Formats: sequence, structure tokens, C-alpha cells
Amino acid sequence: MAKQTKNFPSQNELQFIGSNLAKLDANETKSLKAKTTKVVFNPDSLDYQIGQLIVNILKLENVKFISKELAKKYGINTITKQRRSDAKILFENHEKIVTWLQSTKQRYTSLSALLKAFYKATKPKSDKPKASNETKSQETESETQKSPKSDTNEPKAQEKKQMTASDLALEVLVQLEMHNISIKDFAREINSQYKELKVPSKKVA
Repeated sequence: MAKQTKNFPSQNELQFIGSNLAKLDANETKSLKAKTTKVVFNPDSLDYQIGQLIVNILKLENVKFISKELAKKYGINTITKQRRSDAKILFENHEKIVTWLQSTKQRYTSLSALLKAFYKATKPKSDKPKASNETKSQETESETQKSPKSDTNEPKAQEKKQMTASDLALEVLVQLEMHNISIKDFAREINSQYKELKVPSKKVA
């Protein structure tokens, strides 16, 4: 007797499933980015408070790191080391991180990813480049002196990342949460403002 083969999803069915999963992923990513941004901006956030607690414990105990014993002593042993570390960095560098995050349109799905990007962006550049780089720069300089500079390099330095509708929506959601404004109230106001902008101005007779 021939074995019955299990029905395998068709291409259209798989495409439909993939499309739905991609939408769910996009919504989840947007939610995580909004949450992480709020964590940084809000000094009452859980991570900020954890960082503040750890700094106070270190000062009180006169130590440089939280041991297992200290973590148990102060009841924070169930909080992961990674979160405690990120929270401490956030608290100690809060003003700098907020200033940096306000200056960039990038948003992150976790505090760890945000801090990694922060360190990369604010890391001081080395005064002395490597010898190989010096040699390359000298060769490049001699070549550029012979030929005029291309105009294509100048606009790149002035280019600004264009915000998408998704980026703008995320920023709006973050601002609404930070200022305790409901989406319903915001929707009503933006609808009202939009109607006013669309009303044609009366022509003077």
C-alpha cells in the first residue's frame, strides 16, 4: 500500500505566511525601538534606577564591581549581569547618551545595542595613524595634487539621512509616551490641523 504524502504548503501559501510574519516582525521591532528610546530618555525607567542602585552600592561598599555575594545581599542577584552592566553605564553616562541619541535618527531594539553604537560613535580617534595608513595617505595626497578633486565628495559630507514614514511614526510614538499624550488625542489634533491646512484660502474680491 502506497504511503500517503503529507500536503506541503503551496508557494502562494508560503508567500502569504512570510508576508504576515514580516509585518509582525516590523511591528515588534518598532515597539522594541520605542521602548529602548523611552528607557534612555526617562530617568524614572527601570534600567536607570537599577544603574543608580548599583552605583550607590559600589560607593557604600567601597568596591569596584558587584560580586555574587553583594548581589544576593542587596536582592539584585536575579537581574542578569548584562542588564546590570548596561544599567550602570546608562546611569553614569546618562546626559551624554541622551545628547547623542537626540542628535541621531537611529533607533535600537535593545539597550545593549544602543550602548555599543554610542561607544562606537563617541570613541576618540587615534592621534597617530598606523604607518601603513600614513604611507597610503601620502601616496593618495601626491596623486590628488596632480589631478583636481572630484566634486562628488563634498555633498556626501552634508548629506542627511532621509526619514521614512516608519521612522517618523516611531518618533511620534516615543514623544507621545514621554509626554503622556494618548494616541486618540493626538489623532484628533492632527486631523484637525490637517483639515485647516487643506482649507483653501478665500480669494480677495
